[in-house]
Amino acid sequence: MYQIDLPHPPTTPLPLNAGPGRPIRGRPARHADLAECRGLLPGWLVLDAELRAKLPLLWTRLLGQPGFSVDVIEDLSRPPGQRLVGLGMTVALDALWQDRMRENPPPHAGAVWYRDFMDGRTAPLDDKALGRANTSGRVGMLVLHYAQQAIDPADPQVQQVLMTAMQLFRGAHGGLQLRDVWQEALAEGGDYLLGMGFRRRTDRGPGQPDLFGLGRDEAQRMFPGSPVRDVFQFVQPVMGLTAAERRALRLAVGELTDEEIAEEIGVSLHTLKKVWRSVCQRAADALPDMFAAAGNEPAEGTRGPEKRRYLLQYLRQHPEELRPWA
Repeated sequence: MYQIDLPHPPTTPLPLNAGPGRPIRGRPARHADLAECRGLLPGWLVLDAELRAKLPLLWTRLLGQPGFSVDVIEDLSRPPGQRLVGLGMTVALDALWQDRMRENPPPHAGAVWYRDFMDGRTAPLDDKALGRANTSGRVGMLVLHYAQQAIDPADPQVQQVLMTAMQLFRGAHGGLQLRDVWQEALAEGGDYLLGMGFRRRTDRGPGQPDLFGLGRDEAQRMFPGSPVRDVFQFVQPVMGLTAAERRALRLAVGELTDEEIAEEIGVSLHTLKKVWRSVCQRAADALPDMFAAAGNEPAEGTRGPEKRRYLLQYLRQHPEELRPWA
């Protein structure tokens, strides 16, 4: 699961309201979120001044790439521009970085990866490369960082944020034929990651983040139920979605509206409606029972919205359809 950490620089977070039903939502990040995201970096992650200043530009280049996932948790009761209470980023590593993480992992790996990306030495796997790695079972994922504003686990509102973070972790890593997943933690954060199913990989001593990870062979020997183990569960996709369709659907699964999706991927609403028609046709061809099974055939006049509902419900249960496959 994403690690709990205070943001950097230290801030005084807005208090969580008391009472049930607080409107907490997890979703994919949009370009409009990136300026606010900079206030939700973990305090222990060492970033030099140049790298820290360029992070919004790097995120702009990375957002939307299939090998890079950014999720935010927002409190909808707060004013716009102050709603983000959690941020997590994860990346699909190239082969050299995967070897590095297994053999000689650097401290503050997220910061080192950002520096390599900024200097042109690495990049997230693109659609074709991720498809090849997925088909061959050689996907390695690194959680670059996660932080949330409030961290007291005894607070029921913090529990609500943590449950949302768990769902986002599954969405960021699920549906891939994973070989390894890695994440760093400092101090008691390591105990938390161990409880989520990670295994300790380093013991660097006080003041240094340790690396935690889990590999496919280890996951296969564990019972289902822990968030980290369960993202290794994999079946092949059957719908054959295109890269553009997968990108739009990942935003739709994240509960963005058509207007928000169209703005984020830079298309018109008319073009997006054509994407929806194409996707529904692919789904009907590959999985005809999705729409035609008894009780599932929507009434005339509600066919489009109902088809979307059944489709999105299926995709939440089958994230492999949203991943490239060679």
